[in-house]
Parts: sequence; structure tokens; C-alpha cells
Amino acid sequence: MDKLVLTLMLIFSLSSEAHFVSETNKITRLHFYLHDIIGGDRPTFWGVADCNLTDVLPSAFGKLVVLDNLVTELDSAEVGNLQGTVGLADLREKALVMLLNLVFTKGEFEGSTLSILGRLPLGAESREVSIVAGTGAFRMATGYIIASTYHNDPARVRNVYE
Repeated sequence: MDKLVLTLMLIFSLSSEAHFVSETNKITRLHFYLHDIIGGDRPTFWGVADCNLTDVLPSAFGKLVVLDNLVTELDSAEVGNLQGTVGLADLREKALVMLLNLVFTKGEFEGSTLSILGRLPLGAESREVSIVAGTGAFRMATGYIIASTYHNDPARVRNVYE
């Protein structure tokens, strides 16, 4: 078993039932979990840069990480991977600036992607970030992701976000 495992599970709420807003637009609601492992034998989250303030400020300003995290459904069935770059870009609070792609590798949307861009304040009870584009089934997508902390276990370094 991994000694240090951080599991972040984000539930992506986009708009699996489809609602047609018009003849050309429909809303699709998706519900996924993101698994972010920063320790053990097979991490999916790597720090690649920081600055002279990263270890001084409580906000960890200047830290830059890359990730390739497994995305699953509630029953743990693999859906894809969340890949990209996350930085801590606020001098005062822990807040992520995210440039990510949700790459669908299995299931109904296999081969499609969603592009995620925005600021995610880690201390907020409910956090929202933008979906700015997509490919395949999500070509020209716009939308949002809402995440909130479901479980926080500092002793085991495991967090669950919904």
C-alpha cells in the first residue's frame, strides 16, 4: 500500500442526461471523481517548479505542478484522465490557477476532451471553475465545474472533493 497518498475526488457537474436548449445546443450533466496521488510508487501529481516565496508563504505561492490523474464514475469505472498544469498564484490564500484537459478514454465519450481553465480557491466551501472548450462529443463546449470538500483527513493526507 502507498505510504503517502492524496486522493482528490472532484465531481464534475456539467450539465449524463441530455437536455436540448435549442436545435443546436444541449446540456449534458456529468458526475465524476478525480484521483490525485502525490506519493507512493505510482504518483500522478508532480511538482515541477517553485519560487523563493513558495516555502515562506502559507499560500505556497509560485508552486507549479503537472498531473495525469485517473477520472472515474461513482462505481469506480474508469472514464479518463485529467491532465495538465496547476499553479498556486495567489500571495494571500491557497488558490489554484488551472489549465487542464479532461481526456475521455472509456465509455460513451471516448476520444472526446473538455478544456478547463480558471481559478480555484482551495479554502472556499464551494468552488467553481470554467469549461472553456472541448473536442469530439464536446466540440465548442462551455460550462462549469463545481467542487466542494466532501472529506478531509489530514492524518492520512486524503481529501475528497464533491
